[in-house]
Amino acid sequence: MDMVTFLNNLTHNDDQYILALLVTILIASTIDFLFGWVNARFNNSVVFQSGVALYGIIKKMMYFVTLVLFMIIAFLIIPENVATAAVYTLFVGYLLSEANSILSHLGMTDDGKKGEVFRDFIEKIVKVEKE
Repeated sequence: MDMVTFLNNLTHNDDQYILALLVTILIASTIDFLFGWVNARFNNSVVFQSGVALYGIIKKMMYFVTLVLFMIIAFLIIPENVATAAVYTLFVGYLLSEANSILSHLGMTDDGKKGEVFRDFIEKIVKVEKE
């Protein structure tokens, strides 16, 4: 099965859209955690604490479990059309929150995270390309 056929099959019903959203959320959460870990580990202005990193992992796991439980409960209790809309709304909202957190690590938004490591890295790449 080629990639185009696989991607076309993802759009056949709402269940596959929801699973694709869950996978996207999981990937975004992993990227967000990795950016936070790298930033805390290599940024001199941030004190790296393994307990805080572990708390971050546990928090991300609990968010994901909450999303899955919400989806299951919504489809058991609420009529299907309303449940689908509610699940989409929650998942897209959480995905936007993860995207904001990733952008914050990169220094593109301002919510208190220090992103000097990534800004310095990007500036070095741009300087090398100009030379």
